[in-house]
Amino acid sequence: MNVEFIGKGIEWTDAMKAFVESKLERLKRYLKEAEEDQVEVVITLSTSRAKQKDYAGDSRPTVYRVDLDIYLKTWGGGTIHAWEEDVDPFSALDLVLDEVERQLIKLKQRRLEFRRRGAKLKEELHTAPSEPPEERERPLIVEEDLILDKPMSVEDALLALQDSGMYFLPFLDIKTGSLKIIYRKRGGNYGVIDTKCKGL
Repeated sequence: MNVEFIGKGIEWTDAMKAFVESKLERLKRYLKEAEEDQVEVVITLSTSRAKQKDYAGDSRPTVYRVDLDIYLKTWGGGTIHAWEEDVDPFSALDLVLDEVERQLIKLKQRRLEFRRRGAKLKEELHTAPSEPPEERERPLIVEEDLILDKPMSVEDALLALQDSGMYFLPFLDIKTGSLKIIYRKRGGNYGVIDTKCKGL
């Protein structure tokens, strides 16, 4: 796991780096499949002045924002992003690392489910009686049902798309209830189309 510390308007102390590295050790169990050089962590610490209405007491204290990105260079790839802010840098670090752990747990569960489905499908193909395929004309358009399990956020849809290996994934946005489609772009990033259609 390669870790890069970036400070914007603030220097990383040895204590803060040690705190992050000890927390990242606990995340390695979710990344067992990845080699050391296949996981890149970029953690950025920045500061700003709080708005008066957000914090009681001290007039406009310093707020520490932590952005954490994990780039997975394994099969299926993917990026995990989380950010948190707090008046205490250690609290902000702790909160963002907890959020990343939650995302990694979800990612691992999705990948296990994807493997289970793949193994089940493979088993069904091996046990099915082998009959010679019938020669028939294939239709130009094949109509398929769209099954949406449950509403999800754009971040969850991105993880599902990365796990599935598909090029696009329709989903119901949990915030707006509208049908959206997330898709892979040629440059390696992703796009989202909002159809403006409300739940099916």
